Amino acid sequence: MKFKKYDDITPSNRTNFATVYYHACRSLKRLETQLIQAYGAENYKKYNLRRVQKKLEQTVARYKYLTAELKAEISLRKQK
Repeated sequence: MKFKKYDDITPSNRTNFATVYYHACRSLKRLETQLIQAYGAENYKKYNLRRVQKKLEQTVARYKYLTAELKAEISLRKQK
């Protein structure tokens, strides 16, 4: 699996962040199911999936914070 560098990713307005989040969650759930089928319910490999899930949740939390902050700043500027 090859990842792009952060700076090489161009902005896009074709999808919204919620759609990307839910699609990533579905993919992680499928991977977890495949790991359970291959290695059983108690395995340490699922730990890495949980780490990715946690980072994804942190990304969503930060995104929501920044959008709320931006909306507040925009409404403050409109009031002036």
